[in-house]
Amino acid sequence: MYTQDQLTKIVFFDIETASGYKSLDDLYENNPRMADLWSKRCEYLRSKFGENKDLTDEQLYDEKAALHSEFNRIVCASFGRITYTGSIPSMVVKSYASEDESEILDGISKVFTKFNKLKFCGHNIKRFDVPVMCKRTLINGMELPKYLMVHEMKPWEMPFIDTSEIWSFGAWQEGFVSLDLLTASLGIDSPKNDIRGEEVSGVFWKDGDLDRIVEYCERDVYSLAQIPLNLSGQNQLMGFESK
Repeated sequence: MYTQDQLTKIVFFDIETASGYKSLDDLYENNPRMADLWSKRCEYLRSKFGENKDLTDEQLYDEKAALHSEFNRIVCASFGRITYTGSIPSMVVKSYASEDESEILDGISKVFTKFNKLKFCGHNIKRFDVPVMCKRTLINGMELPKYLMVHEMKPWEMPFIDTSEIWSFGAWQEGFVSLDLLTASLGIDSPKNDIRGEEVSGVFWKDGDLDRIVEYCERDVYSLAQIPLNLSGQNQLMGFESK
């Protein structure tokens, strides 16, 4: 599927998001208009998804706000690249994490600008990570790097490799497969050995533990890179270096 040379020309990445504010009360205090619009979003979430029908606006904010670009914030972005020594791959991962989202977005912009000749790979990135990065950049009043101006690109110009699409093998109706399920199916160690994505918001707001979120995000990038290695019959990574 991929040669060693092709794999070294890919940047693997993942982002982690939390709710924009610690609670819905905090959102009301800081931005009443957006809080009212969250209540409207909740009407949709309750009508569309049965598991939400008995949840209050406050409960839905705690559980779902991190998934909605207009109501979330990026708290970590991790990027990794593979290098080879003979046939043995190794990986270096660099992360940007901060309580100030603009610092993370600045780091993201620098990476996409510096490596604008390479491909960027992630899991479900076309439906989540890329739109979130684009929207949060604009919401923060920052300029999109060229590689994230996806609204100007034709489908074949997209610089992204999405492992969820690779695994669907062209079946457009294929149900979503999580990174955890995909790695388990391929016999790759789970990246979910500590927290899970839905717990990031609580770790950020209640625990204030950015280091834990960074470790989780970096492990996702490490497990992600194992997928094309596995599918290409290449040796697997035996760990990674965090910069």
